[in-house]
Amino acid sequence: MKIILIGLTAAIISAVSFAMNHGHNMDHGDQQIQFKRIESNGITLSNFQARASVGSTKNSGIYGEIRSMEADRLISISSSLAAVAELHEHINDNGVMRMREVEDGLAINPGQPMSMKPGGFHIMLVRLHKRLIAGKFIDLTLEFESGKILDISVPIVPIKKMHH
Repeated sequence: MKIILIGLTAAIISAVSFAMNHGHNMDHGDQQIQFKRIESNGITLSNFQARASVGSTKNSGIYGEIRSMEADRLISISSSLAAVAELHEHINDNGVMRMREVEDGLAINPGQPMSMKPGGFHIMLVRLHKRLIAGKFIDLTLEFESGKILDISVPIVPIKKMHH
C-alpha cells in the first residue's frame, strides 16, 4: 500500500510541476478578469481591456466598444497612470502601417458600435507612471462631446489574452 501511495504522490507532484513549468494552473485560477459592461446616460461600454506592459515600454493601449443611443463623439480620455492619453488609429500609408493621433475625437453613431481594437482605433497611453500589471485595473475617464463623463476601471490583461 505504501508503494502505491508513494507512486501516486510522485505522479501528482510530477503533473503539478509540469503544469506550473508550462504555464498551466491546476486550480483553474488563471481565468482572465473581465470588464463589467457599463450603461449610463444612453452610453454603453463593453469589452474594455488594457494591454499589460511589455518589458520597459512606457506606452500601452486600451481597447473596447462604445455604443450610444444618440450621436456623440468621444473627445477626451485621461488616466492617473499615464502622463498622456490619446485617441489613435492605425492607417495604411503606401503599404506601411502607421499610427496617428485622432485629433477631432471618435464619432459614435446611434445603433453602430465604435470598436477600438489592435490594428484600428484605440486609446494610447503615453509615458506610463508605472508598469501595467496583468490582473490589476487602470482608471480611465472618458469625456464625450455631449458633456457626459464616465469614470471606469479597466482590467489589465497580458497581450496573449487580449480579445482581437
